[in-house]
Amino acid sequence: MRAAAERAIQLDPLSAEAYDAAANVYARDGNWQQSERSFRRALELDSNRSATRGHFAVNLLIVLGRTDEAVREMRIAEKSDPLSPEIQYYLAYALTATRRYDEAAAHCEKLADDYSEKAECLGRARLGQGRIEEALQVLAPLRDLGNRGYLGYAYARAGHRTEAEKMAVEIAPNPFNEALVYAGLGDKKRTLDALDRMTKLGPIRIGRALTFPEFAFVRDDPRIKDVRNAVGLPN
Repeated sequence: MRAAAERAIQLDPLSAEAYDAAANVYARDGNWQQSERSFRRALELDSNRSATRGHFAVNLLIVLGRTDEAVREMRIAEKSDPLSPEIQYYLAYALTATRRYDEAAAHCEKLADDYSEKAECLGRARLGQGRIEEALQVLAPLRDLGNRGYLGYAYARAGHRTEAEKMAVEIAPNPFNEALVYAGLGDKKRTLDALDRMTKLGPIRIGRALTFPEFAFVRDDPRIKDVRNAVGLPN
């Protein structure tokens, strides 16, 4: 991907899409300064390209904990492309990271019922609003899908600890989903153990997770510094 993006820039140095692709590669490598320069160059070339702003928000700004900036970028993207479901989802994602759950829910509700991330989007917002039983209903379809961590988290938050523990066993060895369930249970040690196993997934996945409000209760633990260092995230 890196070679293809760099070659694309050589062939067309005015291609916003090429700089966007390069920026995503640099982010995956943990090269944050080069990634941001490439994202900003892409936006200089095409300020209306909503996909670039979406990638900038979710693959760099949120990863580095710059959540308010991510929301601002997605507000601009929404003005450029108000009918894009991805932009609505990314905006809700950023708003959830800033704990603005009512606003996030409003954008989740704009997604079509068959949009693959709608249940997760709205379920997380409902959890943040404290509407736990409603969140369980929204997240229930995830039981038959691969990403069941949020459902397990909701079970734990609702006090259904046995069901949550059962789900943690079912989804193993998926460290992110396991971490979510353990976070719902308030089990700091097992949450940190799962996050440590997540480092193999790279800095973007770790950075997003550590920004999520679901993991706020472990954010100040000394082990988090080691997790961040392992994937090249600044402390």
